[in-house]
Amino acid sequence: MDEYPGSGEIITDLPARGLGNGDLEQQARRYTSALLQWHAWLEELASAFAQFAPGPDKDDEETRRLRERAVAPLVTLVVERTGAGETWRAACAEVLAWYLESTGLSPMETEELADEVVDSEFKSWVAPDAEAIGRAGQAIGEHGA
Repeated sequence: MDEYPGSGEIITDLPARGLGNGDLEQQARRYTSALLQWHAWLEELASAFAQFAPGPDKDDEETRRLRERAVAPLVTLVVERTGAGETWRAACAEVLAWYLESTGLSPMETEELADEVVDSEFKSWVAPDAEAIGRAGQAIGEHGA
């Protein structure tokens, strides 16, 4: 289940493994649980992305401001979901990149920007404080200005 960065912390509440490796019913329950948790996570993100989606009539400055304001709630969602554990920064970079791509930035640009911001502002195993989140938002908001 850990094929995507941070997915090991996004999907946390799995039924216990069966006694034998061949317990297909138990495996099916585990995979179903993981898929339902992943689906709920994606729905939560889609809702947040929609809240900060630039409309077709937004100019570049308004879009940059929306991107900046989106950072705090998105980072907060990731921290809440992962508990700022081992791979929270990877999950955070992934979520920020997905959001930025949804606002019109290219996939390559979003990945570089998200990785740069996460690496420069956030620490491993530590939930970021408001100042770090603010700096991250500002860096994203200033991108392309």
